[in-house]
Order: sequence, then C-alpha cells, then structure tokens
Amino acid sequence: MPRASGVYIYKDSQSKIIYVGKAKNLKSRVSSYFRSPINLGPKTTSLVSQIQSIEYIEVNSEIEALLLELKLIKKFMPKYNIASKDDKSPYYIHITKAIYPKPVVNHIADGSIAGPFLSGYVAKSILRQFRKIAPYCTSNHPEKPCLYTHLGLCDPNPIQYKRNISKLKKLLRGEFSKVRSDLSLSMNTASKSQDFELASKIRDKIINLDYLLLKPVSADDYIVNPNLVDDKRQEALENLKMLGTNLHRIEMYDISNLAGTSATGAMTVAINGQITPREYRHFTIKTDELNDVSMMKEMLTRRLKRDDWPKPDLIILDGGMPQLSITKSLNFTCPIFGLAKQDEIIFDIHGNQVRLERSNPGLQLVQRLRDEAHRFSRRLHHKHRSATIKS
Repeated sequence: MPRASGVYIYKDSQSKIIYVGKAKNLKSRVSSYFRSPINLGPKTTSLVSQIQSIEYIEVNSEIEALLLELKLIKKFMPKYNIASKDDKSPYYIHITKAIYPKPVVNHIADGSIAGPFLSGYVAKSILRQFRKIAPYCTSNHPEKPCLYTHLGLCDPNPIQYKRNISKLKKLLRGEFSKVRSDLSLSMNTASKSQDFELASKIRDKIINLDYLLLKPVSADDYIVNPNLVDDKRQEALENLKMLGTNLHRIEMYDISNLAGTSATGAMTVAINGQITPREYRHFTIKTDELNDVSMMKEMLTRRLKRDDWPKPDLIILDGGMPQLSITKSLNFTCPIFGLAKQDEIIFDIHGNQVRLERSNPGLQLVQRLRDEAHRFSRRLHHKHRSATIKS
C-alpha cells in the first residue's frame, strides 16, 4: 500500500464492506491492525477476524480522505463504523468571548460562526488547518507561552492574538482573499523593516493558505474513479514533458537563509509524479559567502558527489537566473530549470520561458515540490537557530 493519504476499505468473506477508515499514511495505518503481538481491544479484534480483503483509494490530502471516508460510510453503512454512522446531529464552530477568545465545536447553532458540519472531525480538522494561518490558544492560561507557541500555532501577545482571531473569523466566513491580502501587506511591511524572520513566518502562512485554496477533489470523483490520483500524476508528468523526456525522478532545491545566519538547503523529490518524503535531503550550508547563489552552488556541488543517491532526471531550482547560471560549471547530465517565485514561470539557462496556467497539474506538482523544499529547509534552519540561541 502507498505511504500516502487515503481511505481503506475492509471487506468480509461475502465481499461486504464492514469498515471504512481514513489515514494520513495508508501503509502505516493499515499495517497497525495486523502487527503481532498487539492488543486491539474486543471490537477491533472482532473486526480484524472478519477481514477477508482490503481495498484503498488514494487521495491528495487528509481533508479529502476525511470527506471521502464520511461519504463512503453514509453510502455503505459498514457495521463497524458505529460512531460515524450514528453521528447525525450537526456540529457548529463558535468563538468564545473571553479576553483570549478561542474556537469551540459543539451542537449549538445559535451564535455559531461556521456550520453545520456533518461530523465533528471535519470541523476540528478545518480548525487545525486554519490554525497554521491564524494561531490561537487552547490552554487554560493563554496569556503564558505554551508548547504550541514554540510550534508557531499560538501567540500570547494580546495585540497579535486579537489580530489572529480576527483572521480566523474571516477564514471561517470564507473571506480568504481578504486574509491573503492582509498577510501579503504584513509580509511586505516586515521585509521593508528588515525583519526577515517575521517576513518568512508570514510567507509560510501565505503558502499554507494557498494550499488550502487549491480546489479540492470531490469525494464523488474518487468514488467514480478510485485511480484518480494516479491519473492526475500521469497528467502532471504529461504536462511537464517539454522539460524532459524521462521524468521518473524530479528534484527541487531551495535555500533557507534569514539575515545570513544558520543557512540551510533542502532537496525534495517526486518519483513518477508522486511527492516522496523519504527521498528528501537536508544540507547544512558551510560556505562563508552568505548569498543565495553561492549557497545554491555549494548544495548542488555536494549533490553531484553523492554517487550513492539515485540520479535525477530533472532538476528545478527555486530562484532566478543567477541561481540557474551556476549550473553551467557543474556536470549535471539532466535538464535543469528555474522557477520564478512571483510569476510562477519555469525557465531554462537561456531565459526561455515555459508558462503554464495555475490550474495546470504539471505546474501544481512543481509548486508543491517548491513549497515542500521551503518547509523542509526551514525545519533544519529553525533547529540550528534554536541550538545557537541555547548555546
């Protein structure tokens, strides 16, 4: 089974569906039922004893897996999905009126800011996604920094907290363009003030929002075509054929560098059009030349020396012509392209441009690789920064 988000379906000896579940990682989740020794509990033990066959439908995200799970449960009414099957009372999201307001999920319609939702899981999952854009606190002492503060999911500063709750309300009302505009303005202001760390954090929120705004695939579409994800991958690769004839392994490179300190780099990978986290690699930048071009050159040079890693069929750099120009002196045998950050234009070393519509599956694959590279390099960067501060 794939290590990807999706829905798994258990059937009995009469090929009747007896359980439907969702998973962020299908392989890990399904295998957890069959590891030995394991204490599953009476209900789950009974379920596992009746499983005769397993099917799965791979999807793009946890949100889509959740929605598809609910759709299939309502359609087939599996006997072991009692909790979800009997959950008929709708859920609503409220914002409390405390000094530090926070969202709560309940069955009360009056005064709600969002709903109804057919499942509490859906409402809570949506809040978790929005929290990456508009942090809020769930502790009993919101005025004090908590674990989520260090994860960037809570901000005890009273002024910023009120701004975050305001953003959360707008997101729950569907005012996405307004929130994105506000975030872009804040990012530009921080950048002009040379507060690059704040600007970078706001950029991460914009990336998270843009990901949420990607048009989700309907659960019905997955039911009609269980191989939809594979078909989409093939469509993405077909749309990128002008970049290379063989696109088995695509590598994306990005540098994380805030004010020239604790610079890191990242390589993210797609295999046959599928984002493959186990192939990601971190680079701690060692050069004294603290500019993006020199650091990108160091990362690519070190990549070339790794004969034990599979060879790439296509390389894409997050950056402009300066970053791309350094590849002239390197001995890569595969095509290399750059991705312009603002206009999302793919271009080669000669400046020739490949313009794809934002809805193009090929461009969306490249964007996801770029966003993953940025997230991955930032993770190591924060680790180094934290170690420096502690020392």
